Amino acid sequence: MSGKSSYLEEFSKSKAGMIGLALLLFLLVLSVYVVLAYPSNIASTWNNPESWQGNPAKAPPTWVTLLGVDAPPSLEFKGGQWANASVGSGNYNYSQSYTFKWTSKVTPSNIVFSPRFSGTPLEAEMTWSKPDGQSIVIYIASPQTNSNYDATDQDISQWIHQFVEAQTGTLQGTVTFGEELDALFDADGPNLLSNPVLQGTYHVRIDVLSRSPIALSPSSSLTVDGRSYGIMGTDLYGRPIQLGILLGLPYALELGAVTSVAAVVFGVVFGGISGYIGGRRDGFMQWFTLVFLALPALPFLVAISYSFTLSLISEALLIAALSWPFYAIIARSVALSVKSQAYVEADRAMGISAFRTFFTHFMPRLTPVTIAYTVLGIPAGILLAQTLAFLGIAPPNIVTWGGILDEAFVQEAALFGWWWWVFFPGMMIVVVATPFVLVGFALDKIVSPKVSAK
Repeated sequence: MSGKSSYLEEFSKSKAGMIGLALLLFLLVLSVYVVLAYPSNIASTWNNPESWQGNPAKAPPTWVTLLGVDAPPSLEFKGGQWANASVGSGNYNYSQSYTFKWTSKVTPSNIVFSPRFSGTPLEAEMTWSKPDGQSIVIYIASPQTNSNYDATDQDISQWIHQFVEAQTGTLQGTVTFGEELDALFDADGPNLLSNPVLQGTYHVRIDVLSRSPIALSPSSSLTVDGRSYGIMGTDLYGRPIQLGILLGLPYALELGAVTSVAAVVFGVVFGGISGYIGGRRDGFMQWFTLVFLALPALPFLVAISYSFTLSLISEALLIAALSWPFYAIIARSVALSVKSQAYVEADRAMGISAFRTFFTHFMPRLTPVTIAYTVLGIPAGILLAQTLAFLGIAPPNIVTWGGILDEAFVQEAALFGWWWWVFFPGMMIVVVATPFVLVGFALDKIVSPKVSAK
């Protein structure tokens, strides 16, 4: 007990170790929150582009506006009860109104109407009123619940097309997606598509017409997608980078821990036994260790991983299978120093079995080393796992930071200036590794001198 208290007392005096421990506890709490707060099928939602249609694509973080960048955030309107009124011929009309101010000099990246209801409506009518008094009326025939209608939808674009022709006085063969947004936000007139953005108050009224009563949910929404989103931006599909960072945290910590524990425990026991028994068996075990040490880890893991479907445990064990030799070499050197001690010779003279001697004198002295290197080994496991994910090798239905970086690389995010798509996943790998390195080095600094002195 006094030995444990001594280790804890010395560790508590290490500022770096305590900072690392605090960061580690924060990451663990955050990981538990993610597991409890998000549904088990969130990874499937992440991989479904349609689920993120309401978010702006390739949008930088909202805080870039503090740097003088004109990148307005998204505006989402939902909630509240729909007003119900009967109209002629027994029809029913449900209405909802939204008002917002637009102060940016650029148009948003999209508008999305997402109705949520039960029943069968005939049509939805959206009246888009601009600050200059002009209105655009858009009809959506037979709207479907849980669908997203944006500016690219045919039901919306055809009415915007007609408004553009009425304003410009010319027939428009095609109206691009960007021109549709210009029509909704630019000053009206013959030069509608080249006029500046109208800054001011916009009014949007949505009417849903049906022949029988329907139930419109307060979760129905109208979203004006801005040019920025969240604290970490979005990717090509509108997925929030901060969500991917959070979802990847439990996987990274779990895989890193399992990998490190398996590699260190096996390596320490194997190396400890090798150093203890000595002779030819020690020579053979050292040869076996060097063979695994010489294997090129990444190419070998890539080749093996393509042979079967990975799970978290199987991936962790594969990485551990190529990581243990380093710890075996360290454990063997510790075992050789312990082997020369007088109490080991006394055990032999008294006829005590080798098995009992090993677990009585060797393992207690190897345990502190095992703990220290287990903590230090977790960042290596995380880094190798994320590298495999970057190469497209990861368990299915798991969000990984390496996978996010892989998609950013494929879409040439760095080339197009979408720096947030690359920066935050890469930085998170460093952030997660930092507390383990701080705690591991603090433990190693405490443990190594004591083990060497015994």
